[in-house]
Amino acid sequence: MRDLRAAIETLVRPVVHDHGAELVDVEVTGTGGSQVVRLLVHRDPAISVGQCEAISREVGDLLDVEDLVPGRYRLEVTSPGLDRPLRTDGDFRRAAGRRVKVVLRTGKSQTGTLVGWDSETIILATLSGQPRESLVKRDEIAKATIIPEL
Repeated sequence: MRDLRAAIETLVRPVVHDHGAELVDVEVTGTGGSQVVRLLVHRDPAISVGQCEAISREVGDLLDVEDLVPGRYRLEVTSPGLDRPLRTDGDFRRAAGRRVKVVLRTGKSQTGTLVGWDSETIILATLSGQPRESLVKRDEIAKATIIPEL
């Protein structure tokens, strides 16, 4: 399944890019004749339904021609959504400047504005009384998500 996911990612990334969007992830679920291929795409400030439809049509044709997915499959092209956990450098890059909630493996949680990250840590700016920055080791994070601003 990992090889199929990687092959799909390599094939569709240029198509998504041609539509002015970024391929965030490729998910392949199910087996045999009931597989779902889900492309998570991002575009600033937001990706529209029309853009997802256009990407879906082009990618669907390409997948059919290349015959990468054995049997029948359903293709979904969607936004990653705000509730998707932040895991990769790309996820943290897209969340820069946003308020995030981080739950540590210990169960303790922190909230703050994501002001920086690297491969080992993230930096949150907090305002509890006076401004300060908090370093959080990425390997200690159980889950990190964007806090929606309404």
